[in-house]
Amino acid sequence: MNIIAILLPDQVFYKAEPVRELAQALTDQGYHIVYPTGSQYLLTLLEQNPRIAGIIFDWEQYGMDLCLAIDEINEYLPLYAFISTHSVLDVSANEMRMALYFFEYGLNAAVDISQRIRQRFSP
Repeated sequence: MNIIAILLPDQVFYKAEPVRELAQALTDQGYHIVYPTGSQYLLTLLEQNPRIAGIIFDWEQYGMDLCLAIDEINEYLPLYAFISTHSVLDVSANEMRMALYFFEYGLNAAVDISQRIRQRFSP
């Protein structure tokens, strides 16, 4: 069973609802979802549980700092960042080597996003 960790965004409807829909779509595909209560708890969870197969988070809330911290633990772990239309991406060429994928917040996109995440795990 693949485990996906989701750092929930601030409780703003346009962010919370798409993430909730995605969690349901991933659960329907057989993923187990865990909800760390913050970035420090997530990092501890990653150090203690090698079965975590991906992280979903809000780019505006956590950004590159979280990605770099996760990269120190597992440089191959896929990271899925939700962004808004007006998000600013300040990423260097060296940081582009990370397994970092972006999705825009939007309702009714959860099935498509979950299928793309599933494809990343398929050989």
